[in-house]
Amino acid sequence: MTATDTSNLDTLRDALLQLHKTLLDAQRIRYERENGRVESRGELLDLVLQDASFEWLRVLSALIARLDEIAEADDKDASAAPRDAGVELRGVIDRLRTLVRFEGNAGFTDPYREIIEAVPDALVAHVRLSRLLADFGAAGRAG
Repeated sequence: MTATDTSNLDTLRDALLQLHKTLLDAQRIRYERENGRVESRGELLDLVLQDASFEWLRVLSALIARLDEIAEADDKDASAAPRDAGVELRGVIDRLRTLVRFEGNAGFTDPYREIIEAVPDALVAHVRLSRLLADFGAAGRAG
């Protein structure tokens, strides 16, 4: 990846992390309304990893992890098949686009839409990420 690609990817990743945090906070509040207070970060982590209430967020968590793996692999060996990394990155970007357009994953879309419509910070993070995803693709097509 070029320095510009890396910079764009860092900006995209930051926006994605902000959206994920906002969604996680909102889902935590929803969970606590039904099940009582989550007492610690460790308890929250256990819920995120194992509880069905947080299952829908795992698809987004997995995409964040995949972006990190692509960036790390690129950092370790920039000469080792940048084309493959680019193809893989485009796949992750396309998957993110599908998710934030409320398409392609009913288990994700319903709770995601509910939170986006109810939580102003989530809507702002959603719009920011959506714009960056659109720009990311436009930059790739222009080059």
